[in-house]
Amino acid sequence: MEVFLIYPKSEQAQKELAHELAKFQAEQALKNILKLPCSTEQKLELVDAVVKHLKEQA
Repeated sequence: MEVFLIYPKSEQAQKELAHELAKFQAEQALKNILKLPCSTEQKLELVDAVVKHLKEQA
């Protein structure tokens, strides 16, 4: 499979692309979490742990 990407040149377009990519990644993560065979409480704990981890890295 070949994929061609035309990367935006303007700073505004790059920011918009980054925002849309982050939104897509978050949606995919949520879909995967919802599919997990565990309780809602465990899923929420997982999301909290991920958010905490990401904040520590920033």
